[in-house]
Amino acid sequence: MLSKRSLLSLLSRPSGRFGSRAFGYSRDHRSDRPQIVIGLLCTSDGIPVAHHVFAGNTNDATTLSGVLGDLAERFAVGRICVVADRGLISAANVSAVTEAGFDHLLATRLRRDAVAAQALAAIDEDTAWVDIAQHSCRAADIFLADGTRTVVVESDARVRRDTARTAEIVAATEAKLSGLEDRVRAGRVEDPAKIGAAAQRILATVGAGRLFDVEIGEGRFLYHYNEDAHTYEELLAGRYVLATSLTPNQADTAQVVGYYRQLAAVEARFRVLKDHLRLRPVRHWTEQRVRGHVAVCVYAAIIETLINHALTQADIRDPDIGNQHLTAARALRDLNRIRRHQLTVNSRRIGLTTRRSPLQARTLTAIGADTRTWDNPTIT
Repeated sequence: MLSKRSLLSLLSRPSGRFGSRAFGYSRDHRSDRPQIVIGLLCTSDGIPVAHHVFAGNTNDATTLSGVLGDLAERFAVGRICVVADRGLISAANVSAVTEAGFDHLLATRLRRDAVAAQALAAIDEDTAWVDIAQHSCRAADIFLADGTRTVVVESDARVRRDTARTAEIVAATEAKLSGLEDRVRAGRVEDPAKIGAAAQRILATVGAGRLFDVEIGEGRFLYHYNEDAHTYEELLAGRYVLATSLTPNQADTAQVVGYYRQLAAVEARFRVLKDHLRLRPVRHWTEQRVRGHVAVCVYAAIIETLINHALTQADIRDPDIGNQHLTAARALRDLNRIRRHQLTVNSRRIGLTTRRSPLQARTLTAIGADTRTWDNPTIT
């Protein structure tokens, strides 16, 4: 079972009749808009099985306990594994998952998590890496001193990307700090408060603050590398860390990575909800109608997922992208070109259907559409 959260912006209206409407952290960078929080639970192959609507100012990490309780009450589930990203991690959540009798597989907060730091520090020349060609990466099991099982995942592409990004941040930040140092040395800035404010603006760049240390005094400014931070960045380059309660007998290294990568299916469902199914903006102003709107969109997402699975099983490829299966959105756009025409000739009505293209015919067969009544014209 996979879990994920998303925030959806709403239009601005008084919130008296709509208790879930609230301002909160917006992933759409629209802090000026109120929103709701949606929780979506999916099977491992991306089929939505349940959803929840929370107030827009709800912290993601506070929702998991209630969702697990609802899951256990509504479904006759056996032992399952909750897979979640960094937004849901907290000690309370891990305890809630364990107390509910579920296993967990969670991505760690890389730069703010002791488990991740310990796992990365434990890597050495004897670490046994497993190549996972399916996901273009390699991974290694690392067991911590307290028995926690972690899986460190890395790939060459991510190493190159992260290393280049860090080098870019360091070079740009160092140039600005050097400029500030020159201005202070020349006496153009002497007040420690002003020097500190200027340094803070420079170090506000994402990732820069942790990589440098500064010394500030009256007419004095020095900067130097934070060696510990740079060492950790080198360990972290191209890697992420998963923590799980699954034993190697329950899931080997490659399977753990595969289970985590299935979160991409949940991400895909949210993209479908937001874009293809046009869940937002929500144009209702009462709690019941907003919840109904979300429910209808989730039901549509289930149908969209099943269509995708049918197209994949039938191995129907996108004619414009040969190495990709036809998506439900692309298939529905293509099927929308089929028309039923009614012609009136004297007193007779003739019904004709657009001749289907080979791709349309294969798509309809794959999704189990009964087209027998389309094959011949009707005359009344």
